[in-house]
Amino acid sequence: MRILRQSPDARDLISALLSHGRQLAASGWRTQAREHYQEAARLAERLGSVRLRIDAERDLRTVGVRRPSASFTGSESLTGSERRVAELAARGHTNTEISHLLQVTRRTVESHLTRSYSKLGINGRDELRTALHEVGENS
Repeated sequence: MRILRQSPDARDLISALLSHGRQLAASGWRTQAREHYQEAARLAERLGSVRLRIDAERDLRTVGVRRPSASFTGSESLTGSERRVAELAARGHTNTEISHLLQVTRRTVESHLTRSYSKLGINGRDELRTALHEVGENS
């Protein structure tokens, strides 16, 4: 795989990661297989290869990942609840205000924000408005 990682075309690397992941999964090494599948999914997403991304998502489900899209970034990866919380936070509402507005616990708001930051590839609330704006333009 080291040689494939140096190749300008990531398709071969993605296929190799999926193949190796399947071998690992068949041998009972589900955690290692999941790591291969997740790397393949990220590369397929970056490459824009729908077929390879679908293959990676299918393989992720075989090792117990219920929502493979969660490993991706972008607007498709945010759930409706995460998006509502993120948009309110981007408008300047505090976690307590958001919890009252949406009638959820403050801990739920914090969880949604943490997952949203991860999915959007940002580090915190300060970057949220820009990230949501960019995601909206790219969708």
